[in-house]
Amino acid sequence: MATVTRSTLRNTRRGCLRLVTLGAVLGITLLGVSSVAQAKTSHPHHHHHHGGGGTGGTTGGPPPVMVVSASPNPLVETGPSLIMTVIQVATSPSFAGDQLNVSSSQLSASCGTVFFVAFRGNFEENVILTLDNEGNATVEVVGEDCAPGTDVIEADLMVAPYYTALTTLQALPPVVTPEGLTGYPNPEVETGDSNGVGANDIGNSIIFAVFYVETNPVYAEQTAEIGSAQLEASCAEGWVWISPNPGGLSESGTGVNTGLHAQAILDDDGNAVFGFFGRGCAAGTAQVIADVEAGTHPTYVTPYTVNPPVPHI
Repeated sequence: MATVTRSTLRNTRRGCLRLVTLGAVLGITLLGVSSVAQAKTSHPHHHHHHGGGGTGGTTGGPPPVMVVSASPNPLVETGPSLIMTVIQVATSPSFAGDQLNVSSSQLSASCGTVFFVAFRGNFEENVILTLDNEGNATVEVVGEDCAPGTDVIEADLMVAPYYTALTTLQALPPVVTPEGLTGYPNPEVETGDSNGVGANDIGNSIIFAVFYVETNPVYAEQTAEIGSAQLEASCAEGWVWISPNPGGLSESGTGVNTGLHAQAILDDDGNAVFGFFGRGCAAGTAQVIADVEAGTHPTYVTPYTVNPPVPHI
């Protein structure tokens, strides 16, 4: 991999990731997703004024009041230095309906392009989310032309007591990895409730997932596809498979996908990454299947578990 500087990457704007990501989110819009009002006055609650900060806590200290995490973390970049990870924020249910800002100036400086994908649109550098009834919020982050290294991701509660939580994402350079298919986070906890709290313009019972396909590098530049009849069927209000890899194919729909599957071009190390968004999803475990469309057609299967909304703190 060629040596690059963060300043060089910052000035590189290829645009292909922007178009693919916008197309995938447009797919969500075409599923009939309506904007969900997040008026705080319709979700009355009383804040619990905990002591301490929200940076994740330290050993032997008081429990954290807000936590932010990334999954996978660390991650291995694929293709043209691509990263994809799910950011989860958890705090007290007493903050249901309140907004928080998720951002990473370091990640934005590390990558040519960064998107926080949560709404009917894409947001560079930061995104504002609404906490659901359990005090949780989730967003998927996609980056292109990213320099390997560590980057701090920050979540800030936008109302008193203005908690802040931090996590550090570690991006590793592309490398040959053990063969298999892995989903992150697994299990995933749904966000967004049926009354609209924390639905973040997508809907209730939302899931965000990242799937890494890792195969023999002999299949570099060949096509891998992914799908899950069980997972797709469980998301009654629609799903999207997103492939940010150049030459990839993103797909969206409702019910079991009977058409083309999402596809990606495997990089020189035999790896590819996919994202999954689901709306109106039922809790349970689904089998996700990835196939390499070349050679002996290796197939990889992994169970992926979705849990109902539950408080983490």
